[in-house]
Amino acid sequence: MIRLDQVGATLGGRRILDGVSLTVQPGQLVCLFGPSGCGKTTVLNVAAGLVRPDAGQVEVRAERLGYAFQDDRLAPWLNVRDNLLLALSGHWSPAEAAARTDRWLARLGLADAAAKRPGALSGGMRRRANLARALAVEPDVLLLDEPFAFLDDAMVETVQDLIRELSARATVLLVSHVREHVARLGATIVPVAGPPVRLTFPSVS
Repeated sequence: MIRLDQVGATLGGRRILDGVSLTVQPGQLVCLFGPSGCGKTTVLNVAAGLVRPDAGQVEVRAERLGYAFQDDRLAPWLNVRDNLLLALSGHWSPAEAAARTDRWLARLGLADAAAKRPGALSGGMRRRANLARALAVEPDVLLLDEPFAFLDDAMVETVQDLIRELSARATVLLVSHVREHVARLGATIVPVAGPPVRLTFPSVS
């Protein structure tokens, strides 16, 4: 579950969030929809605990949290498979982590690239590796920042199917500025404008 109650945040002397309220329950899929630079990513970063708000309250209940960043943040010294294994370490035994890693690499079409380092990948492949790392955790709370960027149409549909599959048992909050990418998801779309973001959406149903 994700709950933000009257959250405010200032970054670099600029007010980005001002009175943001949003609750997303398990099994719900919510998309923050708005133009680039309006503050959507900051909402995700607050939910992930990466940005500390200066007002309001944040509550996130999750045993495992997955976050696919807008910039992939893959460890450049590790190959794709080891990037996923690093994310899964501590959650499962080495054998189970390896099995999950291989399964999710295959689902994202990356089995043949498992031994490559991020620098040897195309932009679309890096995006898929970033998504695979977040999805392989099979999280209770899944945060996705522009998950369809750099993907071709066929892979967009594949990722949409995977997100819907996970959303049946997880809390999913994603960010996008392309309506066509989220329409097929069946997500609850929350329009966002800013900064500062002044969002009052206390309950999603």
